[in-house]
Amino acid sequence: MLYLLKLEFLKINNYRPFIVMMILYLILLPVSLLVAKSLPEELAAIFSTKEFYTFPNVWRYLGYIGNWLGFFFLGFMGLLSVTMEFSNKTLRQNIITGLSRKEYFFAKLIFITAISLIGTFYYFLSGTLIGLFHANPYYMDVYTQGLMFYISSYFLMSFAYMSLGLFFGMLVRRTGFAVFTFLAYSVFLERVIRGIHMYYIESRTALFYPVNAMSDLTIIPFPNIANTVISEMDFNPFLTSGEAIITVTIYTLIFLFVVYRLMMKQDL
Repeated sequence: MLYLLKLEFLKINNYRPFIVMMILYLILLPVSLLVAKSLPEELAAIFSTKEFYTFPNVWRYLGYIGNWLGFFFLGFMGLLSVTMEFSNKTLRQNIITGLSRKEYFFAKLIFITAISLIGTFYYFLSGTLIGLFHANPYYMDVYTQGLMFYISSYFLMSFAYMSLGLFFGMLVRRTGFAVFTFLAYSVFLERVIRGIHMYYIESRTALFYPVNAMSDLTIIPFPNIANTVISEMDFNPFLTSGEAIITVTIYTLIFLFVVYRLMMKQDL
């Protein structure tokens, strides 16, 4: 396992796009939350920005930001980890030099698990430091309130986005086209499909699409806005935490199974 993980990190060690993605993710996660301090007083009052930085609210707000960043950066990192191998011919070279296809798949699985764990630990570290700096006074029970739920949801979100990226990378192979396909489906196509689904089948089943379920893993931290949307639509457009967790878990397993079958069957 350690050998496979080391092999994966050696591949990305000098791969600039991946390194840039990781650095941007690490910078933007805490900065995107702290930038709310520079909002005008009118907006700060509306969004109650002082609540952004205190326990346990910091877990919810930072997780919501991390979901958006995870979609772009972690999803792209999962995608690039495969497409760069086709571009550099390292995948075929690994197979020629003795790595089995099954070992190659497990190397990718271990790799995205490791990156997801690093991202989750960084979320925990950032939230802890921001919360401790703004806590007055500091109470341990408030600090830990809901923490395990937020951490586990954040890890699942990170792992799911990387699995989605891995899926598109293995399916399309060419970096540029894979990135386009990933964005086209996630940002546009799924929304269109959900809209058609909702129009012809007026049912909550329209909420159970992969990217939508992943976005609902982190609860929207603005309850007033959420309640307004629900009342105006006369419909709850958000999955519950339990629904999101189960749905994302099933989709993630499907994505990984498809990646595994493609690795086993396709010409590499």
